[in-house]
Amino acid sequence: MILLFLKSIIIGVANIIPGVSGGTLAVMLNVYDPITEKIGNFFLVDRKTKLSYFWYLLIVLIGAGTGIFLFANIIKYSITNYPKITVTVFTLLILPSIPYIVKGLDYKKKKNILAFCYGAALMIIFIILGLKYGNKTTGAVTIQLIEGACFTRGYLLKLFICGVIAAGAMIIPGISGSLLLMMLGEYYNVVYLISSLREKSFAVLSPLVILAIGVGVGLVAFSKAINYLLKNHKEFTLFFIEGIITFSIIQMWLSI
Repeated sequence: MILLFLKSIIIGVANIIPGVSGGTLAVMLNVYDPITEKIGNFFLVDRKTKLSYFWYLLIVLIGAGTGIFLFANIIKYSITNYPKITVTVFTLLILPSIPYIVKGLDYKKKKNILAFCYGAALMIIFIILGLKYGNKTTGAVTIQLIEGACFTRGYLLKLFICGVIAAGAMIIPGISGSLLLMMLGEYYNVVYLISSLREKSFAVLSPLVILAIGVGVGLVAFSKAINYLLKNHKEFTLFFIEGIITFSIIQMWLSI
């Protein structure tokens, strides 16, 4: 169990770095299959098995949370003081992961090219909408929210949805959940909230709880759906995701 806890810390650190996949680290550490199997079948097994699943997943959750919490302060400091350098590092981490996602697949196939284009088009729409209606997502946005403690219902709902989507990405090897948070305009905010937990625990607790609930719902809801897509439409799904990630780099630079 101690070894599982240490592995979970590594996975947590990976999940907070854009472009680094917690799912990939889980595969490398030989815990990916047990985690996804226990999440996907949690409500289908008997009570005794469910209890063992619960303790296993609780250790993973605590370990990953520890890794995220410990690393958040480093990310917060670098974003606050060296935003361009930080985004440059993130970009360099993301670029090598792009070909890895579709490694071994036929990138010349018309269906795969279309899937990539669909993903790219979706991301371009997000970028355009962000330019027209959104705000930059640097720490200043969250600072104002925390100091005023004005987390609206709409903002909390957005955090819940972000948690659901990010959780879906976390369980796909090669896909970065934190990168999706960056695409959705909440990565810097979430990092600031986590890193501020010690100083202003009551002010940031409610949005973090909502985000955590979204992650929990996403892990359960998406585990079987994603497994189905990867088993039955693997190439289309992965090329679609690659199109999104490739053009998300533009969104990342626009956010600083």
